[in-house]
Amino acid sequence: MYEIMLVDDEKGIRNSIKAKIDWEAVGFRIVSEASSGNEALQLLEQGPLPQLVISDIRMPQMDGIEFIRICKEKYPLLRTVVLSGYSDFDYVKSAMQLGVKDYLLKPVARAELNELLGKLGEEIELEQKNLHASRQDLLRKNEQLRLLQENFLLQMVKDEWYSLAAIKERLQQLQLTPLTADDLKLQFVAVEMRVPTGRMADRQERRDLLNLAFQMLCRETAAKRKGIYPFSDVANSAMMYFLVIMKSGPEHADRTERFVEELKRNIASYLKLECVTGIGEEVKGLKRLKNGYASCMLSWSQSTVYKDGEGERSRVMELTQAFTPEVERKLVQAIENLDMSTFRQQLDTIFSSERDTPMFAFTFLALRMLLMFSSIAKKFELGGSALQKYLWNCQMTIADYQSREGVRGQIDELAQLVMDEVKKLRFSSGQHMVEAVRKYVEENFSYELTLSSLAEMFHLNETYLSGLFKQHVGITFSDYVTKLRMTKSEQLLQENELKLTDIAMLVGYSSSSYFSTSFKKNSGKSPKEYREWYLKNHPHG
Repeated sequence: MYEIMLVDDEKGIRNSIKAKIDWEAVGFRIVSEASSGNEALQLLEQGPLPQLVISDIRMPQMDGIEFIRICKEKYPLLRTVVLSGYSDFDYVKSAMQLGVKDYLLKPVARAELNELLGKLGEEIELEQKNLHASRQDLLRKNEQLRLLQENFLLQMVKDEWYSLAAIKERLQQLQLTPLTADDLKLQFVAVEMRVPTGRMADRQERRDLLNLAFQMLCRETAAKRKGIYPFSDVANSAMMYFLVIMKSGPEHADRTERFVEELKRNIASYLKLECVTGIGEEVKGLKRLKNGYASCMLSWSQSTVYKDGEGERSRVMELTQAFTPEVERKLVQAIENLDMSTFRQQLDTIFSSERDTPMFAFTFLALRMLLMFSSIAKKFELGGSALQKYLWNCQMTIADYQSREGVRGQIDELAQLVMDEVKKLRFSSGQHMVEAVRKYVEENFSYELTLSSLAEMFHLNETYLSGLFKQHVGITFSDYVTKLRMTKSEQLLQENELKLTDIAMLVGYSSSSYFSTSFKKNSGKSPKEYREWYLKNHPHG
C-alpha cells in the first residue's frame, strides 16, 4: 500500500478528492493532509515520507510551485502531482520543469484519478524493485570486497611478498589506501573466543554457528571505527585478527586498548563468553608488518581470560626493530640454497646466547621465523599444504616451550622440514617445478609478473624456465598469464558490478584501454560487448 499526502487550502476540495474513489482498491492510502505549503513541509520534516504528494498549485502564503521547489531540494525522490484549474497553465508548466510527475484538473474526474494512480503505482513498484536490486548488488559488491580485503591481509602476514610496490598497488585496488601511507604506523590485535568445556559438547554444527557469530560480532565492532581492518584464518575460526592504523594525538593514545575493551564487552554481552586477546607492538611502515603481527601473537600467547599479556614491551619493540627485511632475506636465501650451516650462523646472530635473554624474546623470534617458514613452504611444497598448515598451527603451541633450548630446537627442526621441501622440488622432475611456478602464477597473476623475476625466485635460468614451461603447459608463459587474466575478467564482467577500470586493475592491467584491447583480441568482443552479451543470454545470472 503506497502512502499519499494531500495538500490544498480548501478542506471541501480535500474531502471531495478523498471521496472520489476507493483508494485502497488502487493500492494507495491518504495518510496526511495539509492546508498550506508550510504545514505540509512541517509534516514531511516529521516523517515518515509518503510515496506521493498531491498538491494544489494555488495556495496562500506559499504557493504550490514554491512548495514543490523546496520538496525537490530536500526530498529529491518524492513524487509530486499538482491540482490546477484551466487558467493555471503557466503554473503547471513551471511545475513540470521542477519534475512534477503529472497534473489533475479541477474538478478532479474519477476516471482520470484512477488512471493516474494506476500508472504511478506501476512506476513506484518498478522503482522500488530497482532500488532493492541495486541495494542487493551493492551488498554483494561490498561482501566481495570485504572477502578480498581480508584474504589479502592474511596473505600479507603469511606469504612471501612479490614486491613492496606490488603490495601497495593491490592495497589501493582493494580500497585499503590508508595502508600505503609513507608515515604509516600500525598495530595488530589477536582475539580468541574461549568456549568452556562441555558447553558445545560434540555438536560441531553449533560450534560452527558460534564461530560465525563471533566473527560477525568482531567485524561489526571494527566497522564502527575508522582504520581498523579485521581478518580471519580458516585454520582457526575461533580467532580474529585486526590491523589497526595508529593515529597521532593524545586523544588516540589508547585507541587500540579501548577497541579491545569494547570487543570484550560485546562478546561477553551477546555471546556470554570470555576471550583471550593479544595487542602487538606498534611498528612503522609495511616492511615491518610481519613483526607487528608476530608481536601480537606473542602477547596473545602470554594472555589468559583473566589478564592481558603485557610482557616486557620495550624488549619486544627492540626485537621488532632488529628483525629487519634484510635479516629475513638472508635467512630465506640460506634455506632456499639448502645451506643449513649458514642458516644456523644467521640464527646465532639473532638468538642471543646470553643467559639473561628473556624467554619471551625467544618466543617472539620463533613466531617471526614461523611466518617466514610458512611463506617458503607455500612456494615450494608439492602436492598439498600439510606443512604450511602444520607451521601455521605451530603459532598456537610455540609459547608452550619452557626453555630457550626447546624453542631453538623447534626452530632447527622446522627449518629442516622446510629445507627438505625445497630440496624435493629443486631436485624433482621439470614437471614438478613447472607446477610450483604455475601455482604461484595462479595466485599472483594480478601483479606485473615477469619470467625473469620468477626464474630468480625459483633459482632457475630464465631461458630454461621458459622452455620448460612451454613443454609442460603447452603454451608460453605470457600466453598462460593472459589466459588466467581473461578467465578472471570474464567472471568479474559476468557479475555486472565492477567498473571496467576496477576489473582491469584486479586482473593485472595498468590501464583500462590496454585491458580492453587485450580482451577484444582474445574474446572477439570488447569488455562492454561481452557484459551485454552475457546479461542478454543469462538474464537470471
